[in-house]
Amino acid sequence: MDDDNPDAEGRHQGPWGNPGPRHREHLGRMLFGRRGFLRPQIIQLLEKQPMNGVDIMNELQGMSHGWYRPSPGSIYPLLEHLEKEGLIAKNKDGKFELTAAYREQMGVGDDLVSALSVMESNTSYLEDLQKSDGRSLSKYRDRIEKLTKRLEALNGTPQSGRGP
Repeated sequence: MDDDNPDAEGRHQGPWGNPGPRHREHLGRMLFGRRGFLRPQIIQLLEKQPMNGVDIMNELQGMSHGWYRPSPGSIYPLLEHLEKEGLIAKNKDGKFELTAAYREQMGVGDDLVSALSVMESNTSYLEDLQKSDGRSLSKYRDRIEKLTKRLEALNGTPQSGRGP
């Protein structure tokens, strides 16, 4: 059966109903299944409030509108790793929270950490979008180039074709 057509009982199996296995697999690869995706997402969630592993899994599932739910086998080892690095710690309630060492290591205020996390997530989204449908980004090439130049200036990178 095609995932984009109703099944025998009239239920839609495409993107507006049950996403179907093909769409679910594609979305997982495109947005959420990318290697390294979970670490910044977990940190971003913990910047908002302390959470346990189940809270994090629920939040990530909500962010994907139910299309993706990380497994305990991907969340808990990562939480243990972040804890060993000294970036998070478990509080009395059993929830993980960011440590002062994390904030010192980042060397920036909370608002800046959040802004950078959002930028990293959005950049990952644009990279994945380019891989799946590069044409959709082509009409925004000028805006992307302007943003690139602005970020280079923030980083102190010399910009070609510009004066001091």
